[in-house]
Amino acid sequence: MLKQVERFPKLDLSMVRFVAGFDSSFINNVQIATAVLYDIAADKVVDEKVIRKEAVIPYVPGLLAFRELPGYLKTLSLLKVKPDLLLVDGHGLTHPRAFGIATHLGLVTKTPSIGAAKKPLYGVVDEEGYIMAHGLRLGKVLRHGGRKLYVSIGYGLSLESAVEIVEKLLKGENHLPIPLQHADKLSRKYKKENP
Repeated sequence: MLKQVERFPKLDLSMVRFVAGFDSSFINNVQIATAVLYDIAADKVVDEKVIRKEAVIPYVPGLLAFRELPGYLKTLSLLKVKPDLLLVDGHGLTHPRAFGIATHLGLVTKTPSIGAAKKPLYGVVDEEGYIMAHGLRLGKVLRHGGRKLYVSIGYGLSLESAVEIVEKLLKGENHLPIPLQHADKLSRKYKKENP
């Protein structure tokens, strides 16, 4: 995957209309997986899906994708429109194996993807805020709403494009991009109402 990074294209943002955000909550070993479809042109959420799914494997640090990916794939299949881009609450190439959940989801679906996480996982942040991992600039720390957001390349797009898209989707006081903010709220709400 790292050999391909330099060939990942800069996306033409005018070609990105639908962005899907993915988040999960867990009740013991049951995943509450959410997908929220956001229409950039209309500036609104146009679809959302929630599923409950028994996790196949227990939580293992660094192997989150194997636990959460099946739920994300199911919610993605239920959306009424195929997204142009996937935004995942997690990391992409800024992962110890350069294969975080955002990379995994993008590669499996062959769709450009971005990781956006609330906490760092792997790499060193340089003086310009870029995340250096595996000898490459694979992510960037953004500040919005008084908090840090760790953005990383997932799959199929340049870091420049990933940062540009996330910045475009950060609005108001929310510290997460719009699709992820909605997916996060949806998973927490569902978990609270369906214990």
